[in-house]
Amino acid sequence: MFGVLDSIFIFISELENISNKYNVLNIFKYVLNSMPHRLIDFIDGACLLGVMISLGISHQEGNLNVLRSSGRSPLSIIFISSIGALILSLSLIILDEVWFQKIYLNSKVNKSILIEGNASPNEIKWIKYNESFLSFENIIDDELYKVRFIKTKNKQIEHYIKSDTATINKEKIFFDADFQIKSFNGNKNFIDSEIFEIPIQSKISFKNIDHIKLRDIQGYRKVFSNSSLKKDILYKKHLDKAFYKKVLLPFSILVLVIYFGSLIFTSLRDSTLGGRIVVAVIGAFIYKLIQDLSIGVFISYGLPVLIGVLIPSIILIAFSIFSYKKI
Repeated sequence: MFGVLDSIFIFISELENISNKYNVLNIFKYVLNSMPHRLIDFIDGACLLGVMISLGISHQEGNLNVLRSSGRSPLSIIFISSIGALILSLSLIILDEVWFQKIYLNSKVNKSILIEGNASPNEIKWIKYNESFLSFENIIDDELYKVRFIKTKNKQIEHYIKSDTATINKEKIFFDADFQIKSFNGNKNFIDSEIFEIPIQSKISFKNIDHIKLRDIQGYRKVFSNSSLKKDILYKKHLDKAFYKKVLLPFSILVLVIYFGSLIFTSLRDSTLGGRIVVAVIGAFIYKLIQDLSIGVFISYGLPVLIGVLIPSIILIAFSIFSYKKI
């Protein structure tokens, strides 16, 4: 339901980019293909909401009182109730790693190709290797999209290549069959490949870090771990953020369910079921804000990102101990 609501707003915002090629049908395909990957952003709130609704209904029907009378503790009831949420979150993370992320990136690339006009000049970054220059708008695995290549010699441009796609193979770039080339020295003998080594920093950007597979993130983290350059250290911190947030997502969901699940065991005369569910959803939203804030602070001051990710969970665990002692 969260994914559908988000897709409606994305669809409305994408209508601003409508053109002859990027029509309503293509916009709908883009929104539909990108929705599964975007569900990761809502999975913690959705799982918490589902568990709270099911526990609330069970409490209204007296089922929780029966369980407690049979010897079940409130904490064990919450643990059992959270199993479905944990299975759902783990399944979604695995599917995202295997399938959803790839579909999302491909849909973004197709959108970029269909939209008329190129990206803003401020968004295009050129890379230099020996006497060659390369730019691209996106990269997925070993595929480059909207490629521009300039070959120079003795500070003079030899030729310029424009290609919608290109493939990276070790230290060579192979352009697609429809690449366009303009020569400035009269040479007409060209091949569809050029020698060019792309640095790792150029293969990833801050805005795409959250869309990289965990396996690739771990590989990049190892590469940057031995670097003392300030820029590389900052990259490493953001890679740590994306890695730990996704790996610890099931743990965050469990902590949220444990704490806000304790609200269910208070008397129904104290507050309504709807009020408790609203409090839980708002609490999950505040939890994410605090987590993002703590991670940002730890990145800014060069502290371990893992601690920044865990601080909100540690706070909720402390609150949970206090809450369950009162039940």
